[in-house]
Amino acid sequence: MTAAEMNSLFPAHQGTMSLIHNDHKNEEQTVREWLESMDSDGQSDFYEWVSDEQKQKAIATDTMWTLQWSPNDPESYYAMAAADLDALLNAARSAEIEG
Repeated sequence: MTAAEMNSLFPAHQGTMSLIHNDHKNEEQTVREWLESMDSDGQSDFYEWVSDEQKQKAIATDTMWTLQWSPNDPESYYAMAAADLDALLNAARSAEIEG
């Protein structure tokens, strides 16, 4: 795969971009436990879920993908989550980012 083909998979970004699979496992937690800990830390809205169905699927399958990127400048970021990589990338590419 060429760099141009790879770049076409991801949303446009002016700064960094990070794609992570199953970050909750670093904490030895399930997706449900990880989300509950995010809630208790006041970070429940850090990631925008692609859809409620994707969130429920992530909990049911204990797998999730997260993508964080700086769409306009290195000072701002946008973050999305989904159970399925294709759903995440499709939503991220079509996200309407303000600013």
